[in-house]
Amino acid sequence: MRNAWFRWVVFCALATTLGCRAPSPDWNGTWKLNLSKSSYQRLVVTISISADGEYLYDDGGWSFTFRCDGKDRPIAKNRTQGCVKGSATTLDLTRKENGAKTNTYHWELSADEKVLTAIATAFRPGGPVTTSRIVASRISGSKGFAGQWRDTSYLQRRAEMTLRVDSQTLHLSYPSAGQYVDASFDGVDAAVQGPHAPDGITYSVRLVGQREIHTLTKRNGKALTQGSLELSKDGSVVTISWWKPGQPTDKGTLVYEKK
Repeated sequence: MRNAWFRWVVFCALATTLGCRAPSPDWNGTWKLNLSKSSYQRLVVTISISADGEYLYDDGGWSFTFRCDGKDRPIAKNRTQGCVKGSATTLDLTRKENGAKTNTYHWELSADEKVLTAIATAFRPGGPVTTSRIVASRISGSKGFAGQWRDTSYLQRRAEMTLRVDSQTLHLSYPSAGQYVDASFDGVDAAVQGPHAPDGITYSVRLVGQREIHTLTKRNGKALTQGSLELSKDGSVVTISWWKPGQPTDKGTLVYEKK
């Protein structure tokens, strides 16, 4: 009898503790971006082309090089990338893993070459094909792909967000971008999925209260941004914040309201 009573006390204590730390069910649902309450520095992409024809793409957090000569070139273990330039204003990148196509990227300049549209498609074995579009306006340069470009479509791709939580996992997705991540609350790095998700990008989360989640984004193991998701007391607003490590006063925020 005494042992049974002791086990019951331990069970109740654990249940109380877990109940206090379990995420609020108010996280679950679909959320709409309130642009007027958000603060975001638009992404700037730099594209340069060397004298011998090598392209360099750099958005400040992700960079890669390629040549548009139609050849599949190694970019990682069992992975290749090839590029074909269809004209002065169009090119197509294709990535493969073990010879199977995983991603394609179609770049196209407008007639006046002031707008760059990039359409990315991701192919997953046994899963749906997802597509995402980036539209950027020219900041510098006058002809061709070389120059600086401001991403004007980032917020459109994140106009709607879905969240789903349980005691162990956060599922976060942006349907318009075809991007999602399933991350466990133990802080283990989870790969970000989607057509425009850069290679090597991971996302980890830790639950620090029923209404607060801390986040860490990495690229190839190196920290890019720290951040948080905060749920209002009435469960009607989620605020996403992020900043570079060691620079918490210089942060961006996206404010979402429940639909």
